Amino acid sequence: MTEDTENMQNSSSFFTFLRAAWVLWVAGLVFAAGIFVSTVSLTGGAHAWEIGILLAAGILAGGLIRGLIPARWTTIVLVLVVALGVSFFRTDEPWSRLWPVLVPASAIGVMIGNVIRHGILDSHRKIIRDVWIVNGVEMPSTDGAKTTSLASLASWDSAAAGRFVVERNEGLFEAVGNPSTGFLVHCAARFQDESEWRMLGSAGGTQETEIRIPSGTAFVPIDAVVDLDSASRALRGFFHYRGPDPELAWTSGDAVLDLKFG
Repeated sequence: MTEDTENMQNSSSFFTFLRAAWVLWVAGLVFAAGIFVSTVSLTGGAHAWEIGILLAAGILAGGLIRGLIPARWTTIVLVLVVALGVSFFRTDEPWSRLWPVLVPASAIGVMIGNVIRHGILDSHRKIIRDVWIVNGVEMPSTDGAKTTSLASLASWDSAAAGRFVVERNEGLFEAVGNPSTGFLVHCAARFQDESEWRMLGSAGGTQETEIRIPSGTAFVPIDAVVDLDSASRALRGFFHYRGPDPELAWTSGDAVLDLKFG
């Protein structure tokens, strides 16, 4: 029941977002209609069908690509337009003269796809509750959550129990490992922002050690593994700062995400 309700809420949020973006939808339709009418006029009305096909293909391609892939990959739209342009340029009339329609059509598609993508992301946004969550269990009391989490960390074994996780709003504390081999500790004040993630210790150096993670044994930089006392201190700091304790030595950057184990 909970899952069905969540799916309904996500779907409702998605369509609400799309309705709120009606200005962009109207603008896209107006631009598309303007391109169609002007191009048909320039060709004397002889190739309306072909122009419509090219316009629809460009909008569909741009919309799907932008709506389904991350922003950093949108250059694929340009590559696709160029490839289609070259293929149409080498075909017979009227396609060889009409292919430039793909360029503005793809731009309109990217604009529409951007709206769709933001709607999808908005519908999947995690509902954040203002309560402590220790390994999936809600705890309204800060003192109770701190006591429980510190006791759990002291006997935690990720090989059997998975990640050790404490949450509060957007703040997130994670640890994998066990007291014997040490812990790999990650923390973020806003976990949805990848640039906010920090790792206790250092990712540098060539010497490695092994820790136990949910999938088995992992080899990680020895300076990235901390003992139970250090992990516990970082956890206490998280309860105070709702993020990484600024008095501890944290590492940031791509290596931090590379060493996050589920």
